[in-house]
Amino acid sequence: MNMQDLARGFFLLAVLSMRTYAVEDAQSEIQRQAYFGDLHVHTSYSLDSYINFNRVGPRDAYRFAQGGTVTLSGDRKLHLRIPLDFAAVTDHAEYLGELPLCLQGAGSARDVQICQEIRNQQEDHSLISKVFKKLIIRDVVSPDPEREAGICGEHSTDCLNRAHDVWQELQNIAQEFYQPGKFTTFVAYEWTANTNGGNFHRNVIFRNQHVPDLPTSYFEANTPQKLWQQLHDGCQVPCEVLAIPHNPNQSKGMQFSPYNQDGSSMTTEQALLRIQMEPLVEIVQAKGESECQTGIGTSDELCNFEKLERRAVCPGPDGTMSAPMCAAACDASGKPEGCVWARNYVRNALKDGLLLDKKLGVNPFKLGFIGSTDTHNGTPGATEEDNYNGHHGVEDGTPAARAAEPAIKAFTPQRLKGSGGLAGVWAEENTRDSIFAALKRRETFATSGTRLVVRLFGGWDFPQTLGKQDDLVKIGYQSGVPMGADLPPAKKGQSPRFLLWAMKGADGMKLQRVQIIKGWLENGESREQVYDTVCSDGLQPDAKTHLCPDNGARVDIDDCSVTSNKGAVELAGIWQDPDFDAKQRAFYYTRVLENPSCRWSTYEANRLGRKPPADVDAFIQERAWSSPIWYSPR
Repeated sequence: MNMQDLARGFFLLAVLSMRTYAVEDAQSEIQRQAYFGDLHVHTSYSLDSYINFNRVGPRDAYRFAQGGTVTLSGDRKLHLRIPLDFAAVTDHAEYLGELPLCLQGAGSARDVQICQEIRNQQEDHSLISKVFKKLIIRDVVSPDPEREAGICGEHSTDCLNRAHDVWQELQNIAQEFYQPGKFTTFVAYEWTANTNGGNFHRNVIFRNQHVPDLPTSYFEANTPQKLWQQLHDGCQVPCEVLAIPHNPNQSKGMQFSPYNQDGSSMTTEQALLRIQMEPLVEIVQAKGESECQTGIGTSDELCNFEKLERRAVCPGPDGTMSAPMCAAACDASGKPEGCVWARNYVRNALKDGLLLDKKLGVNPFKLGFIGSTDTHNGTPGATEEDNYNGHHGVEDGTPAARAAEPAIKAFTPQRLKGSGGLAGVWAEENTRDSIFAALKRRETFATSGTRLVVRLFGGWDFPQTLGKQDDLVKIGYQSGVPMGADLPPAKKGQSPRFLLWAMKGADGMKLQRVQIIKGWLENGESREQVYDTVCSDGLQPDAKTHLCPDNGARVDIDDCSVTSNKGAVELAGIWQDPDFDAKQRAFYYTRVLENPSCRWSTYEANRLGRKPPADVDAFIQERAWSSPIWYSPR
């Protein structure tokens, strides 16, 4: 038995001894299980990864995901305590051919100055900043209309041919490590766009080995709309594809804007194409959590979790300005750190989706949730807080680097970044077809890096005692719909009931509470409410505040010890919407909170005999989010 089998066996044994999470689909009699993965992984094949001295390649990354050991910059050895079930290497489509041509120093790329700097950056670390400014910042913010982007010059076919070779190699490696039923890989890449300094990035995931001849980069499609159209036109059955946006928290409000980049309003046709191509969003990763932010469309205090953005709100957060207009107004305001936009956050996008559904007849922001790492070390799933080694090569490869201010002022201090998240899916088996189908139907959940397992079902006829029944999941499928789906038409005089279930992860703290976040449309305005629905330690939510009392769980930041007799291994219950109106559009999703534990920066400070940094949280509450369930009066 190898390391992966052993670790997964212990994990399954721990969970199954309490209650199986294998489920019986009422229609097909097929069992579904929770699988964990990482769909956002960069290796040395990505330019920004390579110039930060990462030499972990795609094969190394897949071995690491299965429990193997990799060597990071500074001769650091790293492996996962619990291997993953699936992973996708998503190296940047941009410079996919240019980078190897530069490294080989051959042909048209030999004497290009930027290529010389890339080859020489091992001897001169200051060249890292030069390469970032010339390529990563300049060309991906304001791209050269030609793919060569200053490297291949008149010989652009060299870059295209080399990109084709690398793309084929990535496909071959993904196929080499695909073990149906045991470990799943996906052919994938990242489309990387920073238009006007706002993050438009997408990870593009293919269902199978049938893929286009070349990935679509930002140089060929410089707007999301062009990307979706090229993916739609270039990937026909048996090819299937989806795109997953990430880091809307850094998008200057443009990732989920109801406007196009030229300021025009989204049309019904554009909304249909968008929701077909993008059923999911990466809600958490190393560069922050994008669910919500306290004071920006919400009063929810738990939205202050792993935030990079601590700045003023952009003018016109109610949507009276298009995103480019808002960005220009914010930049002109003279604020040295820029601004934060309401539409940087997924919960606000979900609420906008209800408004657009009423206006357009389709909801373009009907988004399921996943998490991932965005590692640039080739280390998928490296989210362990007590063993954090950074995600960006030498840039954050030592405690000193993680504590330092960035060399480029516009960049975020590494100490503000988190350890990353994980993607959870409920699928019949560990295969490409099954996991991809789960992603498409949004039967997914995100975690902040823990292996916490969560489920959400919605229906009209769930018995109040269902949370205590052993067949709760079977009844959930038989009498309701799972996360990611739509409630059937309302039954007269009834309000929907939701079955919530969560299980502690093998590597996590005990559970503190389970919440429902509801968003709805009332008199043409979107609203929200947070309900604590199931509390640990025998506690009950307050009837007025809808919040659980403090369960008394604490963490000692001096040694990171935690209260051991508080919290729950499993929480389950039924919640019925007390304010349901059958005429109002709504969405519901679950957020599950663990007891508090030390953040990676506190573990590191303790090892070094220092005080934790003052500008980040000393402890955090790891969490998970289910994909929403939607209701429409149609």
